[in-house]
Amino acid sequence: MRLKERVAIVTGGASGLGKAIALRFASEGAIVIIVDVNEAAMVETAEQIQGLGGKARAYKVDVTQQQELRNFMEDVVAAEGRVDILVNNAGVTCYRPFGSMGDADWNAVLDLDLKGVFFCAQAAAPYMERQQYGKIVNISSSLGTGTTPHIGDLTAGASAPYASAKAAVIQLTKTLARELGPSGVNVNCVAPGFFLTPLTGATRSPDEVAEHIRVRTSMAVLNRPGRLEELAASVLFFASDDSSFVTGHTLYVDGGRTDRM
Repeated sequence: MRLKERVAIVTGGASGLGKAIALRFASEGAIVIIVDVNEAAMVETAEQIQGLGGKARAYKVDVTQQQELRNFMEDVVAAEGRVDILVNNAGVTCYRPFGSMGDADWNAVLDLDLKGVFFCAQAAAPYMERQQYGKIVNISSSLGTGTTPHIGDLTAGASAPYASAKAAVIQLTKTLARELGPSGVNVNCVAPGFFLTPLTGATRSPDEVAEHIRVRTSMAVLNRPGRLEELAASVLFFASDDSSFVTGHTLYVDGGRTDRM
């Protein structure tokens, strides 16, 4: 097992990509700490892991609140003795043209997708530095370096605040890697392309969903959506000691989409 008894925090771990990561970590022996604001879903995911023989706990935490995160991290260390892995996965987007967005739209995305990453890393880093070991994996997006065309009245995902936040996460990864590296903490980034999740059709009609999938898959060299287990495997690489000499790196898990930009 590649993560045996490692204490791994996964934000946004109740569903979608985060849930896939949490399940994979648990299968590799990690003690998984699921962080989310959806209490019912995060408890369900934790119970699913436990039902499979894994170890998991769920915490309802708002990652945009600095003091709340610090208190949470203290609780985790008090219960588990350490924090080994942090996956900054929690995120949100806004599917509208930028001209129709106001301050609230911009702030909602930047607060969670960028400030939340910064605050989570800031809360976990002191414990990792103290133990001279830690793995921070930030989830960005291929949209942090590219764009996606509009589909009808909705974008396919590349809203202005979302793309801006995800681009910033890539640079933040490099900065944190340099600052934390001397203390034995690796900081890396995974930038997913198009993956089918429960949110894919949450705000779209069936016709829009079909067109969305067609456009997004056509942008990748492999011409298909990614599978959640493929993303989880990539995150596992950065969370495990297989990547012990890798830091400050962004891995694009996008079926070759970046080659077509």
